[in-house]
Amino acid sequence: MDKLPERPDRDLEWTQDVQEVWRAYRELPPGPETRKIRWMIEELRISYFAQGLGTAQPVSEKRILREIDRWWSEAG
Repeated sequence: MDKLPERPDRDLEWTQDVQEVWRAYRELPPGPETRKIRWMIEELRISYFAQGLGTAQPVSEKRILREIDRWWSEAG
């Protein structure tokens, strides 16, 4: 809450970023092969909304989308 006055639009931007990768993920077939990507999205949420917790690995919207593209090219 302390940071809210600095950039009140930030949470909206982050929410939209998460929604974009979530939409791309939902196009993948469910299964153990795509589970890693699902957890990357959860880590992205943590990195945006609970920075104090930290993430297991570096994560970003770009990394997730790249992983989704890689999955499609290998499934292909």
